Amino acid sequence: MTHQLTDISTVRKRLEVEIPQKIVDEEITKVAREIGRRANVPGFRPGKAPVGVVKNRYRDDILSETCQHLLPRYFGEAAREEGLNVVDQPMYDDIDHGKDKPLRFSATFEVYPVLDITNDSGIPIEAVPTEVSDTEVEAALDRLVGEHSEMRPVEEDRPVVSGDFVEITFSGSLVDEAGGEIPGQEAFSGEKALCEIGGATTLEEFTDNLTGARAGDDRSFRVQYKEDHPDKRLAGKCVRYDVRVEGLKAKHRPSLDDEFARSIGDYPTAEDLRNAVRTDLGSHKEEHARQRTRDALLRWLEDHNDFEVPEFLVENQLQARFDRLLEDLYRRGINPRGLDVDWSRIRQDQYDNAVSDVRGSLILDHLAEREKIEVSDDEVNQKIAEMADGMKQPVSRVREALAKDGGIVRIRGQLRHSKVFTLLEERARILEPGSLSKGSAGE
Repeated sequence: MTHQLTDISTVRKRLEVEIPQKIVDEEITKVAREIGRRANVPGFRPGKAPVGVVKNRYRDDILSETCQHLLPRYFGEAAREEGLNVVDQPMYDDIDHGKDKPLRFSATFEVYPVLDITNDSGIPIEAVPTEVSDTEVEAALDRLVGEHSEMRPVEEDRPVVSGDFVEITFSGSLVDEAGGEIPGQEAFSGEKALCEIGGATTLEEFTDNLTGARAGDDRSFRVQYKEDHPDKRLAGKCVRYDVRVEGLKAKHRPSLDDEFARSIGDYPTAEDLRNAVRTDLGSHKEEHARQRTRDALLRWLEDHNDFEVPEFLVENQLQARFDRLLEDLYRRGINPRGLDVDWSRIRQDQYDNAVSDVRGSLILDHLAEREKIEVSDDEVNQKIAEMADGMKQPVSRVREALAKDGGIVRIRGQLRHSKVFTLLEERARILEPGSLSKGSAGE
Protein backbone atom coordinates (compact mmCIF):
# COMPACT_ATOMS: atom_id res chain seq x y z
CA MET A 1 0.00 0.00 0.00
CA THR A 2 1.12 3.53 -0.75
CA HIS A 3 -0.50 6.78 0.32
CA GLN A 4 -0.08 10.52 0.22
CA LEU A 5 -1.38 12.98 2.82
CA THR A 6 -2.58 16.49 1.98
CA ASP A 7 -3.34 19.12 4.64
CA ILE A 8 -6.52 21.00 3.71
CA SER A 9 -6.40 22.75 7.10
CA THR A 10 -5.09 21.97 10.57
CA VAL A 11 -8.04 19.65 11.21
CA ARG A 12 -9.19 18.73 7.69
CA LYS A 13 -7.07 16.26 5.74
CA ARG A 14 -7.09 14.23 2.53
CA LEU A 15 -5.45 10.87 1.97
CA GLU A 16 -4.84 9.39 -1.47
CA VAL A 17 -4.35 5.64 -1.12
CA GLU A 18 -3.31 2.92 -3.54
CA ILE A 19 -3.97 -0.72 -2.71
CA PRO A 20 -1.80 -3.22 -4.65
CA GLN A 21 -3.50 -5.25 -7.38
CA LYS A 22 -2.59 -8.57 -5.73
CA ILE A 23 -4.49 -7.65 -2.55
CA VAL A 24 -7.48 -6.39 -4.54
CA ASP A 25 -7.65 -9.55 -6.66
CA GLU A 26 -7.48 -11.75 -3.57
CA GLU A 27 -10.32 -9.82 -1.95
CA ILE A 28 -12.41 -9.95 -5.14
CA THR A 29 -11.99 -13.73 -5.28
CA LYS A 30 -12.88 -14.04 -1.59
CA VAL A 31 -16.03 -11.93 -2.05
CA ALA A 32 -16.98 -13.78 -5.24
CA ARG A 33 -16.76 -17.14 -3.46
CA GLU A 34 -18.95 -15.86 -0.64
CA ILE A 35 -21.54 -14.51 -3.10
CA GLY A 36 -21.31 -17.76 -5.07
CA ARG A 37 -22.33 -19.78 -2.02
CA ARG A 38 -25.57 -17.79 -1.85
CA ALA A 39 -26.23 -17.26 -5.57
CA ASN A 40 -28.57 -19.19 -7.85
CA VAL A 41 -26.87 -19.09 -11.25
CA PRO A 42 -28.82 -20.58 -14.20
CA GLY A 43 -27.25 -23.85 -15.38
CA PHE A 44 -25.60 -24.62 -12.06
CA ARG A 45 -26.75 -26.12 -8.82
CA PRO A 46 -27.23 -23.52 -6.02
CA GLY A 47 -23.85 -22.50 -4.65
CA LYS A 48 -21.90 -24.56 -7.24
CA ALA A 49 -21.25 -21.96 -9.96
CA PRO A 50 -17.53 -21.47 -10.81
CA VAL A 51 -15.86 -18.37 -9.37
CA GLY A 52 -15.19 -17.00 -12.86
CA VAL A 53 -18.87 -17.19 -13.76
CA VAL A 54 -19.84 -15.50 -10.48
CA LYS A 55 -17.31 -12.73 -11.09
CA ASN A 56 -18.73 -11.96 -14.50
CA ARG A 57 -22.39 -12.19 -13.46
CA TYR A 58 -22.10 -10.18 -10.23
CA ARG A 59 -19.19 -7.91 -11.15
CA ASP A 60 -20.66 -4.65 -9.82
CA ASP A 61 -21.87 -6.22 -6.56
CA ILE A 62 -18.50 -7.88 -6.00
CA LEU A 63 -16.58 -4.66 -6.62
CA SER A 64 -18.90 -2.70 -4.32
CA GLU A 65 -18.49 -5.21 -1.48
CA THR A 66 -14.74 -5.38 -2.07
CA CYS A 67 -14.52 -1.60 -1.68
CA GLN A 68 -16.62 -1.78 1.49
CA HIS A 69 -14.04 -4.18 2.92
CA LEU A 70 -10.81 -2.64 1.67
CA LEU A 71 -11.37 1.13 1.83
CA PRO A 72 -11.95 1.40 5.62
CA ARG A 73 -9.18 -1.13 6.33
CA TYR A 74 -6.49 0.61 4.29
CA PHE A 75 -7.67 4.11 5.19
CA GLY A 76 -7.27 3.17 8.85
CA GLU A 77 -3.83 1.71 8.19
CA ALA A 78 -2.70 4.85 6.35
CA ALA A 79 -4.10 7.11 9.09
CA ARG A 80 -2.26 5.13 11.77
CA GLU A 81 1.01 5.36 9.83
CA GLU A 82 0.57 9.14 9.67
CA GLY A 83 -0.27 9.30 13.39
CA LEU A 84 -3.66 10.89 12.76
CA ASN A 85 -6.38 11.00 15.42
CA VAL A 86 -9.44 10.78 13.17
CA VAL A 87 -12.71 12.31 14.40
CA ASP A 88 -15.24 10.38 12.31
CA GLN A 89 -15.65 8.25 9.21
CA PRO A 90 -14.11 9.77 6.06
CA MET A 91 -15.83 10.69 2.82
CA TYR A 92 -14.50 8.43 0.04
CA ASP A 93 -14.25 9.64 -3.55
CA ASP A 94 -12.18 9.27 -6.72
CA ILE A 95 -12.48 5.48 -6.42
CA ASP A 96 -10.61 4.07 -9.42
CA HIS A 97 -10.26 0.39 -10.21
CA GLY A 98 -9.76 -1.40 -13.49
CA LYS A 99 -8.97 -4.99 -14.37
CA ASP A 100 -5.41 -5.96 -13.49
CA LYS A 101 -4.86 -2.56 -11.83
CA PRO A 102 -4.40 -1.42 -8.22
CA LEU A 103 -7.36 0.15 -6.41
CA ARG A 104 -6.98 3.90 -5.87
CA PHE A 105 -9.20 6.12 -3.74
CA SER A 106 -9.22 9.38 -1.85
CA ALA A 107 -10.56 9.99 1.66
CA THR A 108 -11.41 13.40 3.10
CA PHE A 109 -11.80 13.58 6.86
CA GLU A 110 -11.27 15.58 10.05
CA VAL A 111 -8.80 15.04 12.87
CA TYR A 112 -8.64 16.29 16.43
CA PRO A 113 -6.48 19.42 16.75
CA VAL A 114 -3.05 19.05 18.31
CA LEU A 115 -2.94 21.36 21.33
CA ASP A 116 0.00 22.62 23.33
CA ILE A 117 -1.42 24.79 26.10
CA THR A 118 1.20 26.31 28.42
CA ASN A 119 -0.62 29.37 29.82
CA ASP A 120 -2.99 27.63 32.24
CA SER A 121 -1.20 28.79 35.42
CA GLY A 122 -1.84 32.19 36.97
CA ILE A 123 -5.03 32.93 35.04
CA PRO A 124 -6.41 36.24 36.39
CA ILE A 125 -9.89 35.70 37.80
CA GLU A 126 -12.06 38.02 39.87
CA ALA A 127 -13.30 36.59 43.15
CA VAL A 128 -17.07 36.11 43.26
CA PRO A 129 -18.62 37.34 46.53
CA THR A 130 -20.45 34.66 48.53
CA GLU A 131 -21.47 36.62 51.64
CA VAL A 132 -25.19 36.51 52.43
CA SER A 133 -26.67 39.84 53.54
CA ASP A 134 -29.51 40.30 56.01
CA THR A 135 -31.54 41.87 53.20
CA GLU A 136 -31.23 38.72 51.11
CA VAL A 137 -32.28 36.54 54.04
CA GLU A 138 -35.36 38.67 54.76
CA ALA A 139 -36.31 38.70 51.07
CA ALA A 140 -36.07 34.90 50.94
CA LEU A 141 -38.18 34.58 54.09
CA ASP A 142 -40.76 36.96 52.62
CA ARG A 143 -41.01 34.79 49.49
CA LEU A 144 -41.32 31.69 51.67
CA VAL A 145 -44.17 33.21 53.65
CA GLY A 146 -45.84 34.25 50.40
CA GLU A 147 -45.63 30.71 49.05
CA HIS A 148 -47.54 29.48 52.11
CA SER A 149 -50.23 32.14 51.88
CA GLU A 150 -53.84 30.94 51.81
CA MET A 151 -56.60 32.20 49.56
CA ARG A 152 -59.55 33.21 51.75
CA PRO A 153 -62.96 34.66 50.84
CA VAL A 154 -63.47 38.34 51.62
CA GLU A 155 -66.42 38.40 54.02
CA GLU A 156 -67.01 42.16 54.15
CA ASP A 157 -69.13 43.88 51.53
CA ARG A 158 -66.60 46.07 49.78
CA PRO A 159 -65.51 46.95 46.24
CA VAL A 160 -62.72 45.17 44.41
CA VAL A 161 -59.28 46.70 44.93
CA SER A 162 -55.85 46.03 43.47
CA GLY A 163 -54.40 42.77 44.79
CA ASP A 164 -57.78 41.07 45.17
CA PHE A 165 -58.52 37.78 43.46
CA VAL A 166 -61.94 38.00 41.86
CA GLU A 167 -63.94 34.86 41.17
CA ILE A 168 -65.76 35.43 37.89
CA THR A 169 -68.07 33.75 35.41
CA PHE A 170 -67.56 35.06 31.89
CA SER A 171 -68.37 34.63 28.24
CA GLY A 172 -66.45 36.04 25.29
CA SER A 173 -67.51 36.76 21.72
CA LEU A 174 -65.55 37.99 18.73
CA VAL A 175 -66.89 41.35 17.60
CA ASP A 176 -66.24 43.84 14.81
CA GLU A 177 -65.06 47.44 15.20
CA ALA A 178 -68.62 48.60 15.89
CA GLY A 179 -69.04 46.02 18.65
CA GLY A 180 -71.36 43.70 16.74
CA GLU A 181 -70.89 39.97 17.00
CA ILE A 182 -69.23 38.30 14.01
CA PRO A 183 -71.53 35.58 12.59
CA GLY A 184 -70.21 32.02 12.58
CA GLN A 185 -67.69 32.62 15.35
CA GLU A 186 -67.90 30.30 18.33
CA ALA A 187 -68.18 31.98 21.73
CA PHE A 188 -66.15 30.81 24.72
CA SER A 189 -66.81 30.96 28.44
CA GLY A 190 -65.56 30.08 31.90
CA GLU A 191 -66.94 29.57 35.39
CA LYS A 192 -65.42 30.42 38.77
CA ALA A 193 -62.20 31.60 37.19
CA LEU A 194 -59.82 33.56 39.41
CA CYS A 195 -58.62 36.91 38.14
CA GLU A 196 -55.87 38.74 40.03
CA ILE A 197 -56.59 42.45 39.91
CA GLY A 198 -53.40 44.25 38.90
CA GLY A 199 -51.57 40.94 38.43
CA ALA A 200 -48.62 40.72 36.04
CA THR A 201 -50.49 38.26 33.80
CA THR A 202 -53.90 39.94 34.04
CA LEU A 203 -55.13 41.89 31.04
CA GLU A 204 -55.28 45.61 31.77
CA GLU A 205 -58.91 45.76 30.59
CA PHE A 206 -59.95 43.20 33.24
CA THR A 207 -58.17 45.15 35.98
CA ASP A 208 -59.66 48.50 34.88
CA ASN A 209 -63.25 47.24 34.49
CA LEU A 210 -63.42 45.01 37.56
CA THR A 211 -61.80 47.45 39.99
CA GLY A 212 -64.59 48.95 42.11
CA ALA A 213 -67.10 46.21 41.34
CA ARG A 214 -68.82 44.23 44.08
CA ALA A 215 -69.98 40.63 44.36
CA GLY A 216 -73.01 40.12 42.09
CA ASP A 217 -72.11 42.99 39.71
CA ASP A 218 -72.00 42.49 35.94
CA ARG A 219 -69.49 44.14 33.64
CA SER A 220 -69.20 44.21 29.84
CA PHE A 221 -66.11 45.46 28.02
CA ARG A 222 -63.98 44.82 24.97
CA VAL A 223 -60.37 43.64 24.64
CA GLN A 224 -58.33 44.28 21.50
CA TYR A 225 -55.64 41.60 21.27
CA LYS A 226 -52.29 42.28 19.60
CA GLU A 227 -51.36 40.68 16.31
CA ASP A 228 -48.56 38.68 17.96
CA HIS A 229 -50.74 37.20 20.71
CA PRO A 230 -49.67 33.56 21.27
CA ASP A 231 -53.28 32.27 21.03
CA LYS A 232 -53.97 32.25 17.28
CA ARG A 233 -57.74 32.35 17.91
CA LEU A 234 -57.36 35.78 19.54
CA ALA A 235 -54.39 37.31 17.71
CA GLY A 236 -55.46 40.63 16.17
CA LYS A 237 -59.08 40.05 17.23
CA CYS A 238 -61.47 42.14 19.32
CA VAL A 239 -63.41 40.25 22.01
CA ARG A 240 -66.39 41.45 24.04
CA TYR A 241 -66.44 39.98 27.53
CA ASP A 242 -69.56 39.72 29.67
CA VAL A 243 -68.39 39.15 33.23
CA ARG A 244 -70.21 38.52 36.51
CA VAL A 245 -68.34 38.98 39.80
CA GLU A 246 -69.18 35.90 41.87
CA GLY A 247 -67.04 36.77 44.87
CA LEU A 248 -63.81 38.22 46.21
CA LYS A 249 -60.83 36.43 47.64
CA ALA A 250 -57.60 37.71 49.15
CA LYS A 251 -54.33 36.12 50.09
CA HIS A 252 -53.78 35.65 53.79
CA ARG A 253 -50.10 35.76 54.67
CA PRO A 254 -49.15 33.86 57.83
CA SER A 255 -47.00 35.57 60.43
CA LEU A 256 -43.31 34.73 60.46
CA ASP A 257 -43.30 33.23 63.95
CA ASP A 258 -42.36 30.00 65.72
CA GLU A 259 -45.66 28.39 64.79
CA PHE A 260 -45.08 29.07 61.10
CA ALA A 261 -41.52 27.74 61.32
CA ARG A 262 -42.69 24.48 62.85
CA SER A 263 -45.48 24.11 60.29
CA ILE A 264 -43.14 23.97 57.29
CA GLY A 265 -40.33 21.82 58.64
CA ASP A 266 -38.07 20.77 61.46
CA TYR A 267 -37.50 24.30 62.74
CA PRO A 268 -38.35 24.77 66.45
CA THR A 269 -38.29 28.58 66.20
CA ALA A 270 -38.46 31.34 63.59
CA GLU A 271 -34.79 32.06 64.32
CA ASP A 272 -33.89 28.46 63.45
CA LEU A 273 -35.74 28.89 60.15
CA ARG A 274 -33.91 32.16 59.52
CA ASN A 275 -30.54 30.49 60.13
CA ALA A 276 -31.45 27.59 57.84
CA VAL A 277 -32.41 30.03 55.08
CA ARG A 278 -29.11 31.86 55.51
CA THR A 279 -27.19 28.58 55.26
CA ASP A 280 -29.12 27.53 52.16
CA LEU A 281 -28.52 30.89 50.48
CA GLY A 282 -24.83 30.60 51.31
CA SER A 283 -24.62 27.16 49.69
CA HIS A 284 -26.35 28.42 46.55
CA LYS A 285 -24.04 31.43 46.39
CA GLU A 286 -20.95 29.26 46.78
CA GLU A 287 -22.12 26.93 43.99
CA HIS A 288 -22.92 29.94 41.80
CA ALA A 289 -19.50 31.43 42.52
CA ARG A 290 -17.80 28.13 41.69
CA GLN A 291 -19.62 27.91 38.37
CA ARG A 292 -18.88 31.54 37.47
CA THR A 293 -15.21 31.04 38.31
CA ARG A 294 -15.00 27.92 36.17
CA ASP A 295 -16.78 29.63 33.28
CA ALA A 296 -14.32 32.52 33.52
CA LEU A 297 -11.31 30.20 33.60
CA LEU A 298 -12.45 28.30 30.54
CA ARG A 299 -13.43 31.48 28.68
CA TRP A 300 -9.93 32.90 29.34
CA LEU A 301 -8.27 29.76 28.01
CA GLU A 302 -10.49 29.80 24.92
CA ASP A 303 -9.69 33.47 24.26
CA HIS A 304 -5.93 32.93 24.69
CA ASN A 305 -5.48 29.67 22.78
CA ASP A 306 -6.54 29.86 19.15
CA PHE A 307 -7.10 26.63 17.23
CA GLU A 308 -9.44 25.23 14.61
CA VAL A 309 -12.17 22.82 15.69
CA PRO A 310 -13.58 19.94 13.62
CA GLU A 311 -16.93 20.77 12.08
CA PHE A 312 -18.23 17.28 12.86
CA LEU A 313 -17.86 17.94 16.60
CA VAL A 314 -19.52 21.33 16.28
CA GLU A 315 -22.51 19.84 14.45
CA ASN A 316 -22.87 17.15 17.11
CA GLN A 317 -22.81 19.76 19.88
CA LEU A 318 -25.24 21.96 17.97
CA GLN A 319 -27.66 19.05 17.73
CA ALA A 320 -27.21 18.30 21.44
CA ARG A 321 -28.07 21.92 22.32
CA PHE A 322 -31.10 21.79 20.05
CA ASP A 323 -32.28 18.51 21.59
CA ARG A 324 -31.95 19.95 25.11
CA LEU A 325 -34.07 22.93 24.07
CA LEU A 326 -36.82 20.65 22.75
CA GLU A 327 -36.69 18.46 25.88
CA ASP A 328 -37.02 21.55 28.07
CA LEU A 329 -40.10 22.68 26.13
CA TYR A 330 -41.72 19.24 26.47
CA ARG A 331 -40.99 19.20 30.21
CA ARG A 332 -42.81 22.53 30.50
CA GLY A 333 -45.81 21.10 28.68
CA ILE A 334 -45.14 22.98 25.43
CA ASN A 335 -45.36 21.18 22.11
CA PRO A 336 -42.61 22.65 19.87
CA ARG A 337 -44.62 21.77 16.76
CA GLY A 338 -47.26 24.27 17.82
CA LEU A 339 -44.86 27.19 18.12
CA ASP A 340 -44.57 29.69 15.29
CA VAL A 341 -40.78 30.01 15.35
CA ASP A 342 -37.98 29.75 12.83
CA TRP A 343 -36.19 26.66 14.13
CA SER A 344 -33.43 26.92 11.53
CA ARG A 345 -32.71 30.46 12.73
CA ILE A 346 -32.62 29.32 16.36
CA ARG A 347 -30.22 26.54 15.41
CA GLN A 348 -28.05 29.01 13.50
CA ASP A 349 -28.00 31.40 16.47
CA GLN A 350 -26.61 28.59 18.64
CA TYR A 351 -23.66 27.92 16.32
CA ASP A 352 -21.11 30.13 18.09
CA ASN A 353 -22.09 28.66 21.44
CA ALA A 354 -21.58 25.16 20.04
CA VAL A 355 -18.11 26.11 18.78
CA SER A 356 -17.29 27.46 22.24
CA ASP A 357 -18.54 24.25 23.86
CA VAL A 358 -16.30 22.14 21.64
CA ARG A 359 -13.25 24.37 22.15
CA GLY A 360 -13.71 24.24 25.90
CA SER A 361 -14.11 20.47 25.95
CA LEU A 362 -11.00 19.95 23.81
CA ILE A 363 -8.99 22.23 26.11
CA LEU A 364 -10.11 20.36 29.23
CA ASP A 365 -9.40 16.99 27.60
CA HIS A 366 -5.93 18.16 26.61
CA LEU A 367 -5.10 19.39 30.11
CA ALA A 368 -6.45 16.17 31.63
CA GLU A 369 -4.19 14.09 29.38
CA ARG A 370 -1.18 16.32 30.04
CA GLU A 371 -1.69 16.14 33.81
CA LYS A 372 -2.56 12.40 33.64
CA ILE A 373 -5.91 13.00 35.36
CA GLU A 374 -8.11 9.91 35.54
CA VAL A 375 -11.45 8.99 37.09
CA SER A 376 -11.82 5.69 38.93
CA ASP A 377 -14.80 3.35 38.70
CA ASP A 378 -15.47 4.03 42.39
CA GLU A 379 -15.82 7.74 41.67
CA VAL A 380 -18.26 7.06 38.84
CA ASN A 381 -20.26 4.66 41.03
CA GLN A 382 -20.43 7.25 43.81
CA LYS A 383 -21.76 9.87 41.40
CA ILE A 384 -24.41 7.48 40.10
CA ALA A 385 -25.42 6.65 43.67
CA GLU A 386 -25.80 10.39 44.42
CA MET A 387 -27.97 10.81 41.34
CA ALA A 388 -30.13 7.84 42.32
CA ASP A 389 -30.56 9.24 45.83
CA GLY A 390 -31.66 12.61 44.45
CA MET A 391 -34.09 10.94 42.05
CA LYS A 392 -35.41 8.54 44.73
CA GLN A 393 -34.69 5.65 42.36
CA PRO A 394 -32.74 2.39 42.80
CA VAL A 395 -29.11 2.68 41.76
CA SER A 396 -29.48 -0.27 39.39
CA ARG A 397 -32.33 1.42 37.51
CA VAL A 398 -30.45 4.71 37.15
CA ARG A 399 -27.32 2.89 35.98
CA GLU A 400 -29.32 0.92 33.41
CA ALA A 401 -30.90 4.10 32.03
CA LEU A 402 -27.52 5.84 31.82
CA ALA A 403 -25.90 2.89 30.07
CA LYS A 404 -28.46 2.98 27.25
CA ASP A 405 -27.44 6.40 25.92
CA GLY A 406 -23.79 6.71 26.89
CA GLY A 407 -24.58 8.47 30.16
CA ILE A 408 -21.90 6.63 32.15
CA VAL A 409 -19.23 7.77 29.70
CA ARG A 410 -20.52 11.36 30.00
CA ILE A 411 -20.40 11.18 33.80
CA ARG A 412 -16.79 9.99 33.68
CA GLY A 413 -15.94 12.85 31.34
CA GLN A 414 -17.68 15.41 33.56
CA LEU A 415 -15.84 14.17 36.64
CA ARG A 416 -12.54 14.34 34.75
CA HIS A 417 -13.25 17.90 33.65
CA SER A 418 -14.19 18.82 37.22
CA LYS A 419 -10.77 17.64 38.39
CA VAL A 420 -9.13 19.83 35.73
CA PHE A 421 -11.13 22.83 36.95
CA THR A 422 -10.00 22.17 40.51
CA LEU A 423 -6.38 22.24 39.31
CA LEU A 424 -6.97 25.46 37.36
CA GLU A 425 -8.59 27.08 40.42
CA GLU A 426 -5.61 26.17 42.58
CA ARG A 427 -3.25 27.75 40.04
CA ALA A 428 -5.37 30.82 39.27
CA ARG A 429 -4.53 34.39 40.29
CA ILE A 430 -7.57 35.51 42.27
CA LEU A 431 -8.25 39.25 42.16
CA GLU A 432 -10.59 41.57 44.00
CA PRO A 433 -14.09 41.88 42.48
CA GLY A 434 -14.10 44.54 39.75
CA SER A 435 -10.31 44.52 39.29
CA LEU A 436 -10.30 43.29 35.72
CA SER A 437 -13.08 45.60 34.59
CA LYS A 438 -11.09 48.55 36.01
CA GLY A 439 -8.02 47.46 34.10
CA SER A 440 -5.86 47.06 37.20
CA ALA A 441 -4.65 43.59 36.19
CA GLY A 442 -3.13 42.58 32.90
CA GLU A 443 -3.87 39.42 31.05
